[in-house]
Amino acid sequence: MAVELHALTISGVTRETSDCSSFELSVPTGLAAQFQYRAGQHLTFSLPCEGAEISRCYSLSSCPELDEPMEIAVKRVEGGRASNWMNDRLRVGDSIRASVPQGRFVLDPDTRSGRPLFLFAGGSGITPIISLLKSALATTKRPISMLYANRDRESIIYGAQLDRLVASHPGRVELRHHLDCDRGHLRASDVRAMIHDADIAEFYLCGPEPFMELIERTLVASGAHEERIHIERFVSPADRERKGEAEIETFDAPEAFSLWLEGRSRTVPYIRGKTLLECAQAVGLRPAHSCQSGFCGSCMAHVKTGKVHMRTHEALSDKDVARGVTLLCQSVPAAAEPLEVDGDSTSFRAASAVRSSFGKRASQLAAGAVFAFMVAGTLILRLVH
Repeated sequence: MAVELHALTISGVTRETSDCSSFELSVPTGLAAQFQYRAGQHLTFSLPCEGAEISRCYSLSSCPELDEPMEIAVKRVEGGRASNWMNDRLRVGDSIRASVPQGRFVLDPDTRSGRPLFLFAGGSGITPIISLLKSALATTKRPISMLYANRDRESIIYGAQLDRLVASHPGRVELRHHLDCDRGHLRASDVRAMIHDADIAEFYLCGPEPFMELIERTLVASGAHEERIHIERFVSPADRERKGEAEIETFDAPEAFSLWLEGRSRTVPYIRGKTLLECAQAVGLRPAHSCQSGFCGSCMAHVKTGKVHMRTHEALSDKDVARGVTLLCQSVPAAAEPLEVDGDSTSFRAASAVRSSFGKRASQLAAGAVFAFMVAGTLILRLVH
């Protein structure tokens, strides 16, 4: 089942830097409800490039709480078909096809307003980060620290907008720019210099892979909890559109697999040659997904038991894969043994994926413990009186 696409209109184009443009998107009135979104989410676009339709994900930089027009920013990538096509071709009034908003790189609605929030952006990774920044400023009173790394001052995307946000919220935001031309590449000491309350804070990262690996490693060494480190990874696929259909895998496979969705375990028949996502969709289930190409991470899940083979997994780090994180859109069973997969992951962190698997059990145990404590307390009071 393909991702459903809708025609949106380009209502504004702004040259943000010499190699990056932002695009305002106008949503038809009848689709307004479907295109409601949360800060940090993305759209999947289908683009006509070189006679073929290719899919790419771009994060929304706008903020829903501020009633801003939906907006994305696209930075040119050397040799990138989609990024160059959009910067060269798209004009006001053009139509472009996109999915409804997807993604789990969002602020935790249950987080206490006083918990410090740290935002790290590198280059065009600013797009979801500035959306999160605006949302946190509009809906919470949290202290916010942000680091934005670029090659040079001319590479800063949304620079004027960031300055206005800092000026209009005095005392709320600490913004640090890191320019490689002045200080060389970002170092662990630069990250440590801005961290405080690491054991209770939340951290959101988006940017080049080496940038995020450095920050994640430094945060963990500084005492940050891995389940509070949220990472957004977007990697362009290796032009599978030019390679034809992938070969059908010949692994042994069970007749069915178990899939956790919305707190319930569902038995899903396995259809040979189909991915776990396609099998789930065939029986009417709707796991979270977006690009279906393995580079957005929306369909991330955790393998509890059994083995899977992923055709590609650009959206996951080696650490994620080692912890049992998989992408439903790229996974097929790799053994005949029973397979159980948890699709209730709540963020782009392996730790969060694992936590969601056991979170239901832990919540039930905690509730039982509280109930037992209350009963025991009542009995003691009765004996005393």
